[in-house]
Amino acid sequence: MTACGFTPAEIDEMTLADVVALFDYWRDFPPAHEVLKIAFRLERKPETPKSVSANDPSGIGALIARFPDGKVKLA
Repeated sequence: MTACGFTPAEIDEMTLADVVALFDYWRDFPPAHEVLKIAFRLERKPETPKSVSANDPSGIGALIARFPDGKVKLA
């Protein structure tokens, strides 16, 4: 589910006319989370990039460190 309430499959099925209509709607009624983000100057801090060592050029070590139990949890 995206922040706009559509699933990725629904977004893939949208026509250009659907997208234009959605943007027209958002011009008059913008998503509340975007308005609040601007009003309160909220920004998500970007994650610090994991350093890649010469011994681990693929970065798999950083991935393992991020998910030590091997499970990716949905937010």
